[in-house]
Amino acid sequence: MVTKMETKPKFVKARVSNHIYERIHEIAKQSKDLNLTASEIVYVILKAFFTLNKPPKDLEKIRHLAILERKGILSKVLVED
Repeated sequence: MVTKMETKPKFVKARVSNHIYERIHEIAKQSKDLNLTASEIVYVILKAFFTLNKPPKDLEKIRHLAILERKGILSKVLVED
């Protein structure tokens, strides 16, 4: 089922690693049957995160993940979980 965003879309520019950029575009390329765009893939990922992590849990989770990323251990911790 195709869903549309509830309100006029807003845009956020974000810096991502080459790996994330390439992976998003690879998923889009492999999903031509759904006509997925990179933007829609990022939207779906963010929507899933914020659906699973309601306030104030979302703030706590993002802050925790950002600290791990800044320490350079985010990928290691996620693999262990």
